[in-house]
Amino acid sequence: MKNINFLFIFFACTVYLSAQTQKNVEEHQVQLGLPMPAILYEKGLGKNTTATMEFVTGFGLRGCSGCQTDFGIYPILRGQLRYYYNMDRRLDKGKNISGNSGNYIAMLMVYQDKNPFIGDLRLSESILGVGPVYGLQRTYRRGFFYRLEGGLGYFQTESNQSIGAFLAARIGWTLGKRR
Repeated sequence: MKNINFLFIFFACTVYLSAQTQKNVEEHQVQLGLPMPAILYEKGLGKNTTATMEFVTGFGLRGCSGCQTDFGIYPILRGQLRYYYNMDRRLDKGKNISGNSGNYIAMLMVYQDKNPFIGDLRLSESILGVGPVYGLQRTYRRGFFYRLEGGLGYFQTESNQSIGAFLAARIGWTLGKRR
């Protein structure tokens, strides 16, 4: 629970950041993602800076011959503070920046609860991860988008700490009006 409170405080503080220049990023953006169902809200904070909050569903399956097959669908919360570093260059080349199409570096925080909201496969521990990532996102005219990101993270459970990789790929649709 304290991990969720920390995540909430982290993003509540970023909402109050503001910039005095014209923004290259969208003021508000909502995305629906696949392959695992996800919903993301992205808020423009500065010229090239956004804060995101994403709710993702994770899936787990365990089974073997001679034993019961169990599954679980887990809630995963992801929060990021992104800096899109190539927006001006994309504009100079006449490329699209609609829907925050650009490359970014970000600080990512992820929390996955051990209790499934559907199913009976309970994980042994909840997981909290934090670390820097590099990503790229492209949004097309009708709202289709794809996003790829990767980086290193520090992961903590109730009984263990480790360093690992963040890897994510997402496709989906951006809702609403874009530039």
